Amino acid sequence: MACSITISGRAFPCKTGIAGIKRIYVKTFVEGDWGTPVAGESAAATAVTYYEFEPTRNAASLVATPTVSIENGSVYYAQVLDALNFPVLGAADSAELADLVKSRLSIIVQDANDNYLLMGRTHGVEATGGAMQTGAAAGDLHGWTLQFTANEGEPPAFIDSADVNLTLTPAS
Repeated sequence: MACSITISGRAFPCKTGIAGIKRIYVKTFVEGDWGTPVAGESAAATAVTYYEFEPTRNAASLVATPTVSIENGSVYYAQVLDALNFPVLGAADSAELADLVKSRLSIIVQDANDNYLLMGRTHGVEATGGAMQTGAAAGDLHGWTLQFTANEGEPPAFIDSADVNLTLTPAS
């Protein structure tokens, strides 16, 4: 059976974008929190509250890489949030970051263009790497570096930060 897809082409856009991650918002993953994306955008299906984490600027990236198997007829996207640096070690922050590593999460990434991208819509996000470190030289990182990965059937969905069911709680 043939695939039903829509192809309409794409003109080269104006050069107005900039790379980078401003902040991430995190909550414990709950299946069914988000609806199926329509035209690449998803809406919250229930009332959801996320909590802000502000990483070091110019250090983190979000990459969604499709893995395609022609033989098996499958495709999934490895959504990887990499090199999240959280500088300055402290007991309370270390405990909270260690809890993130233990949990299955839902993560919203706010990029430098104020796009909001949802990772792990159907299966959640897991910590897949990182380190707590004090560095060797005086100018080295004294904090945490974390990596999170989701494997989903689609790339991260765009979401509307003004969604009435969505609360983005600022960091304190």
